Parts: sequence; C-alpha cells; structure tokens
Amino acid sequence: MVRINLIPKEEKVKKRAGFRGPSIKMPTGIENYLGIGLVVLVIIILAFVHIGQKRNITRLNTNIQETREELRQLEEVVKLVKELDRKRKDLNTRIEIIRGLNRGRYEKARFLYTLSSILPEYCWIQNLDVKASTITIKGITFSNQVIAALMRRLQGEKIFQAIELRSIVGKEVDNHNVMEFDLKTQLIEASGAVLQKAPGAKTSTKSKKGTTK
Repeated sequence: MVRINLIPKEEKVKKRAGFRGPSIKMPTGIENYLGIGLVVLVIIILAFVHIGQKRNITRLNTNIQETREELRQLEEVVKLVKELDRKRKDLNTRIEIIRGLNRGRYEKARFLYTLSSILPEYCWIQNLDVKASTITIKGITFSNQVIAALMRRLQGEKIFQAIELRSIVGKEVDNHNVMEFDLKTQLIEASGAVLQKAPGAKTSTKSKKGTTK
C-alpha cells in the first residue's frame, strides 16, 4: 500500500519542533524600576498621611471631650458666681437699711427729747406718727392759746420746719371742754437735710400715752 503525505514541508518542521506557549519578558530597563519604586513610595506616603490624619482625628475628639467637660465645670462656676452676686446684693440692701436706721436714730431720739421739753402745760399728746421726715402730732388741750404756744415753740427749734396746723376740734372729755388738735411738721437733720426714709424700714410709730409738763 502506498502512503502519500500531503502536509506542507514547513508544517512538518513545526510539528517536529513541538508547540511553545507565549513567553513573558521581565523589564530590564532602569526606568521601569524607578516607576515601580515611585508607586511604592506614593503608597507609603499615603499610608503615613492616613495614619497621621487618624491620630489627628483621635486627638481632636479627645480635645472636644475635654472642652465639653471644662464648659460643664464653667457653667457650675457661673451659677455659683450668680448666686454669690445675688447674696451680695441682698447683703448690701440689708446694710443700707441698717445704715438708714442708724442715721435716723439720733435725730429721732433728739426729736422726742425736744418735743417733751417744749410741750406746754395742760397739753397732752395722744398720737405721734413718724413717716420718714414727716411728723404728725395729735393731742388735746384746754385752750387755743396752748396750741399756739406749742406751734411757736416748734418754730423756735431748728430741727422742725414747715409747722402746719391741720385741724382743731372742740369736744367734751369727762365733763370738760377740750380742744383736739392735729399738727404736722418736718424733721431736719443736724446737717440741715430732711431725714430720708430707710429702705424697707418701718416708717410709722404711734404713742397713745399722754405727755404732760
């Protein structure tokens, strides 16, 4: 039997040599190594930047927490300062009241002593009302002349000014005809100033007991 080979000659050579797959060639130029090194360097830089930013964020969060704690403590201090300021103002108000009372104590004692020393005979004080520097005197006597004498004596004292007779009413007491009078005057300090009302102080004092001379 005769065999005929129809394969071309070139194909025969390839068949005998065998099949070889694609080959990978490694870069051998210095430019390629520089490129790889640059990429690695960029990656390292980015990693350091990321780590630094993470640390900064952690530090900022810590600072925020510390600041919030300081603000909370400051709020407590502010509350304490406001409370102390309120107490200071209250204390100053009380001190001013005490000072006002002390300022008027001597003048009022002097006023009572002066009034008792100038009160005419057969003249009785039924009611004495003191409001700041205004003094109201209510009393009884037997004659208009006694009331006039009392007003002249008040005018002769430097601690009294603006003496005003508000009313005179005749009435009968224990089968005796008497004159009930109502006087108003202003009390003056030794320095010449009108006495002022102390803040929050009691401004009215009354006496029902009669005074004689």
